Amino acid sequence: MGYHRYVGTVDGRPVLAEVRLWTELSVAAYPDTVWEAKLKGSFYYRATARGGYLGNAEQFHPEQWLETYGWDYQDQYNRRWVPRLCAEQPPGRPLLTGWYYPEGQTQPVRVQLREDYTDGVRYELLEEESWGAARVWRADGTGDSSTIQRTYLHLLGPDTLRPALARLQCPVPAARRRARLARLPKSYGHTLYRDFIDVTLNEAGLLAYTHDDRVEPEGTRYYEETTRCHLLDLRTGRELLLVQQFRPGSLQRLLTRQALADTALTQHRTRWWSGGQLPLASARLTIEPTGIRALYHEHESEEKLFIYDQYLTWAALRPLLRPNSPLHRLLRIRGL
Repeated sequence: MGYHRYVGTVDGRPVLAEVRLWTELSVAAYPDTVWEAKLKGSFYYRATARGGYLGNAEQFHPEQWLETYGWDYQDQYNRRWVPRLCAEQPPGRPLLTGWYYPEGQTQPVRVQLREDYTDGVRYELLEEESWGAARVWRADGTGDSSTIQRTYLHLLGPDTLRPALARLQCPVPAARRRARLARLPKSYGHTLYRDFIDVTLNEAGLLAYTHDDRVEPEGTRYYEETTRCHLLDLRTGRELLLVQQFRPGSLQRLLTRQALADTALTQHRTRWWSGGQLPLASARLTIEPTGIRALYHEHESEEKLFIYDQYLTWAALRPLLRPNSPLHRLLRIRGL
């Protein structure tokens, strides 16, 4: 189970692929306790940074060869559940070979992948939850309390011994639980705290992830949310500032220029448009394998939510990068 990183080829073209395996309590089997093994996978072509989808497996047997499926959106009125990957091994093994059906194609192409963490790290995401003491009592005698859900990045294997990555490793279980309980409020009421991590890049000696911190008070659809993008140099363990990877002002100018060209969504960006530009400081930036996403997101009330985003490809970003910066190194290794 957990996270697996593969390198190899799809249709003879170099790719980097990522597969996540996990177990989930079956809703269909309720009230019986039945755990189902699930899988989700993706990849991107190193030479073009174009992404691909390896499909989902809602149920699979850990000792049987793997088949995944995905939705075919070619016909918006007749969506079909079609094969994506037919592997020759069970999931999670060091080799992943077989046949892949690209979206919109009926003929499969050859997949040859091997598990490799040479320029990345092996990790797992631990999801843990704690409850406060029951503070709101109902007429039937049951109580309610605030809840905190948190995701931790846990390094595995030899990476746990690298001194440079010590600060990245999550605390021991007892310390994690104490920290969660300390955050729960002492006042009455029920509030859900969600603190979770999504790893978006793991290659070329770089690790990027988004850290989303959300507070959802009881009895309302409104929530407070803070999202930060983290970029770490795995060679030194040092955190890098994303905007410092680019020449001064260049990322702001590209974002504004691309927004001006996006005439179909002009009305969506007016809430943030200021001084003839789209402010970079207001955006939630996410580093992805194929580029950088700038998301603008704001609640006006419980009923009204404003969203606008722009996607900046690596091809558009490369001329703006500082020479010899870590992100420039990433694209050079890919051959972009």
